[in-house]
Amino acid sequence: MKHDLRLWWHKPRLHQAGSEGKRVTWLELFYDLVFVVVISRLAHHLAEHPDARGFLEFVLLFIPVWWVWLGVAYYNERFETYDLSFRALTFVQMLAVAGMAATAEAGLGTTATGFALSYAFARLIITGMWWRAGRHNPQTRPVTDLYVRNFSVSILLWVIAAFLDGPEALALKAAGLLLDLLTPFLTLQDQARVFPAVARKLPERFGLFVILVLGESLMGVVNGLADVPQPGPVTVLRFVLGLALGFGLWWVYFDYIGRREPNAHTRWVFVRWSYLHLPLVIGITVVGAMVQHAVTLEGAVVEVGVRWLLAGGVALYYLACAGLESTLEPETIPIVQPRVIVPVRVLTAGVALTLPLLPLPLSGLVMGLIGLHLIHMVLGVRGWFASSNVGRQDVH
Repeated sequence: MKHDLRLWWHKPRLHQAGSEGKRVTWLELFYDLVFVVVISRLAHHLAEHPDARGFLEFVLLFIPVWWVWLGVAYYNERFETYDLSFRALTFVQMLAVAGMAATAEAGLGTTATGFALSYAFARLIITGMWWRAGRHNPQTRPVTDLYVRNFSVSILLWVIAAFLDGPEALALKAAGLLLDLLTPFLTLQDQARVFPAVARKLPERFGLFVILVLGESLMGVVNGLADVPQPGPVTVLRFVLGLALGFGLWWVYFDYIGRREPNAHTRWVFVRWSYLHLPLVIGITVVGAMVQHAVTLEGAVVEVGVRWLLAGGVALYYLACAGLESTLEPETIPIVQPRVIVPVRVLTAGVALTLPLLPLPLSGLVMGLIGLHLIHMVLGVRGWFASSNVGRQDVH
């Protein structure tokens, strides 16, 4: 019976460089689906409140959601097992995230207590997993012990904040979240020593998460069309343009960023690569939410906030892509030289932010943003055909 128990309930073991299990598992994919629900709820709230206050609330709620996902992704990278314990803990994590989803739209208002407690519960589970990993892998304790201490303080701050109102609650949540986000930077030297495997499957996991966010954005555009009883030409045009804008987001990320590995030489670069995906997915979600909002208006006057958030989401996306370029492994045969594409991306972000100042209808604004996508698409396609990468499926 003791032997059977070891088969069912494994101790977490640190994955070594070159270890098996480099593919994202079906369980991880299933787990990620619950985040589609949370992000969809947050995007819906932003679509209903397309102004500066709505955007700020969206960001403040999106960061904890993303941090829960990132914490589990990193734990899986180091200590994932294939037993009943891992499945049970994943299910409990899904319950916590589902609680965040149910309370997300008013997560700073009427359901703030539920959202804060759900977040604290999700963080408690992953913190317990880090503690368990350190207990069974003593060589990793310089990292796991600091994680457990700092994350526990953050959890306590969120639990206290759950029962407070006003600025005090917001300050405690912000302090806890800041402590969470800064803690990995305090362990960079120790990580280089105790974690020999840098990236087994994180690039694939991040790429799939970006796909899920893009899918949620497309779902929002479709829902916007479905919510109009009798779509007219303006609605249909905005629907088509919205899909094209989302397609461009996919094209640029996976042609330039998603197909490449993060630089494995320094942990600082690896953490920066991870954190830069936060503004990237925020930008994608904001674009999808604004297109959904615009599709449902059917020729009505569009709020100024929609125009600025739509352009701002694209600008944030391109600035994140520009930053990510410096975190990637250099290519032997680059499709487009970084010294060329990075300034183009920064310039694209600047141009995107000028478009709302022009007297363009919303459809014209979206066309302008699609035109900015086309610049990057053309540069990528020309570079690919002009290099010796032609015919290489791994590059395309």
